[in-house]
Amino acid sequence: MDPTQVRVKSDEKLSIKQSLFYGFQSLLACNLFLGPFVLIGVFQMDVTLAASFIGMTFLACGIATIIQAGFFLKMQVIQGVSFATFGAIIAVVMGADFATLVGALLVSSLFIVILGYFKLFSKLVKKFIPGLVAGTVIIVVGIALMPITITSIVDLPGNPGENFLIAGVTFGLLLIFMRLGRKNNRFGKILSIGGVIYAIVIGTIVASFFGQVDLSPIGSASWFSIPKLFPFGPPKFEINTILVFLVIMTISMIESIGTWFTITEMSGDEVDDARLDRGVMGEGLGVFIGSLVGGLPISSYASNTGVLVVTKVFSRYAAIGAGVIAVAMAFSPKLMFLIAIVPAPVIWGVYGIVCIAVLMSGINSIKRYPTTERNNLVVGIAILATIGTGLLPMTIVGVMPGIISYLFQAAIAIGCIAAIVANLVIPEQADDKVQLDISEGQ
Repeated sequence: MDPTQVRVKSDEKLSIKQSLFYGFQSLLACNLFLGPFVLIGVFQMDVTLAASFIGMTFLACGIATIIQAGFFLKMQVIQGVSFATFGAIIAVVMGADFATLVGALLVSSLFIVILGYFKLFSKLVKKFIPGLVAGTVIIVVGIALMPITITSIVDLPGNPGENFLIAGVTFGLLLIFMRLGRKNNRFGKILSIGGVIYAIVIGTIVASFFGQVDLSPIGSASWFSIPKLFPFGPPKFEINTILVFLVIMTISMIESIGTWFTITEMSGDEVDDARLDRGVMGEGLGVFIGSLVGGLPISSYASNTGVLVVTKVFSRYAAIGAGVIAVAMAFSPKLMFLIAIVPAPVIWGVYGIVCIAVLMSGINSIKRYPTTERNNLVVGIAILATIGTGLLPMTIVGVMPGIISYLFQAAIAIGCIAAIVANLVIPEQADDKVQLDISEGQ
């Protein structure tokens, strides 16, 4: 995106109404329900535990978003459950329990905070995560999420034809709103800044004609509920699990940094070393606090870059608004169910556009790098590793040793590692470089 097309810059203040409106839009598009919904299905939780689990996740994500956007990174980033960690989460909980997962997250998040506090992460980024790798990570995230969009629609209960129709209508509406939103008039601005919400609302109305909208949970849900501290019991500290999550959390940070750099490419903002280390501290602190209330590993959602492509509103106050809404929802089951009634096909229809936007954001961020054989190999190897890992059957992954098995259950994690290793192993020549690197805040 051309930074001159930015409507609202990162430090530009918004009114409370605007902050909540833009924040609500990002919250819907990022679909913070998705992470807990996936794990609820995997762990076969009952309705009561599932509702509590969703509340924990929203509280953790809301607090982490406010911390990042308000005090540390100070960018329009939405903190959500990191998909790069799902394989390890499932393996740990199935093999032990949630208390063991929480213990590992508490220790690994403090490790991340320490790296940021002593300004070590920025040094690691300069050596291991140049702009080419950061952009490739975003490409990997986009590619890994795309098949999830299609397979999730296929696996939805009900009539597959109806589900694809609803998703397709929502997808098409958002696409139309994006294109019309480029018109330089008031109508265009209205469609641009609210296109995601408009598409979701109309898509939900369409879904209601197929009987896919159930308002009853809103009426039966309570208005207020206080989340519990350590809902899974006192944390357990198991050395092997902690070691696994030290690696997993570092990979999750790489995913976040790629998101930050992608946002700067679109907004014309910058992430210098000091800001990067603050962001690392903020992310680690967000995971630590979230773990106290039973939250899951959190990262800066790449999905939000797709929203920013549509709205061009980069104000961090929009992210703060999203965080406030998420926290409010965590304390109010009725508000959570208000978003939860949005049918899954509608969400996946929006997510299709978001995946495309994430992928293209990554491609745009590496455009400045020469298309040399070496650079092409770095990007291509990461993409191959991501797709290949996603296609590996569990019969193979399950027999891999410990930490290797955890990692190969997360295609994004393997893609990130492949990008870093390829960048280090394949010698870089003068014609592979650019004069300025986005990892230096450009």
